[in-house]
Amino acid sequence: MRKRKFNKVIFVPAKNNGKYPHCHSLFIDDDVKVIIDPASDKKRLQALKNEKGVDVIINSHYHEDHFRYNHLFPDAELYVPREDSPCFQSLDKLLEFYGTLGTELEEQFRIYMVDMFHFRERTPSIEFVNGDTFNFGTTTVEIVHTPGHTPGHSCLFFKEEELLFLADIDLTSFGPWYGDACSDLDKTIVSIKLIRDFPARTFVTAHGEGIIQGSIAKKADAFLRVINQRENALLDFLKEPRTMDEIVNKWIIYKKPREPVKSFEFGERGMMKKHVDRLVASGTVVYNEGRYYKK
Repeated sequence: MRKRKFNKVIFVPAKNNGKYPHCHSLFIDDDVKVIIDPASDKKRLQALKNEKGVDVIINSHYHEDHFRYNHLFPDAELYVPREDSPCFQSLDKLLEFYGTLGTELEEQFRIYMVDMFHFRERTPSIEFVNGDTFNFGTTTVEIVHTPGHTPGHSCLFFKEEELLFLADIDLTSFGPWYGDACSDLDKTIVSIKLIRDFPARTFVTAHGEGIIQGSIAKKADAFLRVINQRENALLDFLKEPRTMDEIVNKWIIYKKPREPVKSFEFGERGMMKKHVDRLVASGTVVYNEGRYYKK
């Protein structure tokens, strides 16, 4: 992928088509220099810092593959979603939001965040909410709150460029991710529907394709269908009573065990638990004596 420019908004592609542990970034080359989700490519980001300078970091949410290179810009102001702000200020809070604090994964995640993703506790300059607008010169950015993936997950709308940065509503074939303790499946669905017909001409995803021109309706519908496919596969599996461990070991989300197994089990369990809880609440699935089964 190559850099693309939309007026003063520059698309900074990530390594390996934006696959984890990286994501595509945006750079605003205006009166105020702004980097959005700086986790794309360390060399490119360092070059932008040296050539242009960076006044502001905007993080769309608290995930590590979006803040990975925040540390390159220690003097920049930090703008983050209000709901996710505690995760930037405290490693304990970050692990609590993930759901690993106090578990067997805590130490692994603690080391992982600090050593690989350079987590540094940092007090945000601004905690933004839905509808907030920032002017960085001739470039205007409006916050579009799209919770579910995380409580504060937000898209960014560039009004003059008619460009919407979708962050982790990335429209990839893998589908949505909602595995954290604080993720919300129902809110994820609402957020995807919100951006489906958003009035923009250009859409930028944090992973995968990167730049999409024109309507994203079909891609958003396909993204939503992945949720239904997962739920249908789960219901089929629950024709017989199953424990939560058996559900996790079915690998409905990831299709097969992957390394590191414990980390992928964490994601599989987190997302499958959201599905079974929703199905139990609707009366479609019954929970009895440690097992779930279709009613």
